[in-house]
Formats: sequence, structure tokens, C-alpha cells
Amino acid sequence: MAKRFIDTKIWDKAWFRRLTPKNKLFWIYLLTKCDHAGIWDADWEAAEFLIGEWVNFDELPSEITDKMEYIKGDDQYFIPKFIEFQYGVLKANSKPHLSVIKRLTDKGLMKGIESVSITLKDKDKDKVLITKRMSKKLQIDKIDLVNLKTEFKNVDVSAEFLKWKDWMASKGKTYKNYNAAFRNWLRSDFVKPKEMIQNEKMHYTGSKLPN
Repeated sequence: MAKRFIDTKIWDKAWFRRLTPKNKLFWIYLLTKCDHAGIWDADWEAAEFLIGEWVNFDELPSEITDKMEYIKGDDQYFIPKFIEFQYGVLKANSKPHLSVIKRLTDKGLMKGIESVSITLKDKDKDKVLITKRMSKKLQIDKIDLVNLKTEFKNVDVSAEFLKWKDWMASKGKTYKNYNAAFRNWLRSDFVKPKEMIQNEKMHYTGSKLPN
């Protein structure tokens, strides 16, 4: 069930007090029947049925029509003040706001609507990066070296594991399955990176190798 904010002091506003009961009801109807972006499909027949009286745009007072913006070609009306009252400033990092922004953008109605594009602050970016690194480290540390030592008896699995981690760090490598990736590294038919076989006498340390 959709819910809306409504100004409880609307009854104290002179423009609203001057409206006839029918027009008061139509304004409340409009605010509660428009979509989440303040757009109302101009179904006058439904409005008349629900309100119980004949309603037409041409006979509405300016106090109401001035607050309605006609959307050409779609037979719809937009209520700009609806956005400000319901959401305040639209923020691009808010999921509810994002759908409103998309709706208004598609209709070409964002002009004049206050909005901000939120980006992560440097400290927040650092937090995200640290979280990703921790996640990657946890996945790497879950690799079952004991079973791999049994599987690859002729290979120094521990030493290769350190080389592999250094190589991944130097290249920024990530994998969906770290266990399978390291197993490929250990396989006798696995072709290691060119920089690791350029000089057989050179011991790989994970740093950049000379040309």
C-alpha cells in the first residue's frame, strides 16, 4: 500500500480555505492518486466517479491549476511541488529517489527540480577498497594447502603459494574461485606469466622484473 506525506496545516492556508468542498476534495484526490513522481494520468471520469461530482480542468480555480503542469502528448499532469514536499532534495544515491529521478528524466521534467549527485568521499572510497582487499584476503586464506600438498607431491606448494600471492598483488588479479586459480598455477601443464620465465636463473620476488 502506497503512503504519502500530507501537510496537516493545509487547512490553515488561505488559498485552500477559499476552495469549494468539491475542489478541496479534488486537490486531495490529486495528491493521493498521482504516481511517486507527482504525475497524474488525467482520468477525469475516474475523478468524477470517486469524488461524486463533475470535475473538469477548465472550471478548476487558478489556486489549483497553477500547481499543475500539463505534459504534452501524454494527457498527464505534473505537480512540481509534490517532489519538494515528499522528498526534499532528490539524491542520486537513494533508491526511492533514483526511481523518481528516472521517471522525471524520461518525461523531461527534471529542469527546475532540486537534486544532487552523491559520490563517495575519499575516506569512504578507502573503506570500500579496504573491505574489498579484506574480502579477497579471506578468500585466498581459505585455500586448502594441505590437500594441495598431497595432490602436488613434487612441488613446494607453500613456496609457490607465496609467489602466486605476490604475482596477484603486483597485477591486481582477482578470481571468482581462488582455489581453482591456484591449482592451475601448480599444474605441470600451466603456462606461467612470461615475466616469470624470461630468466630461469632469476628468483621471482613479486617486484617488477628488468627487461
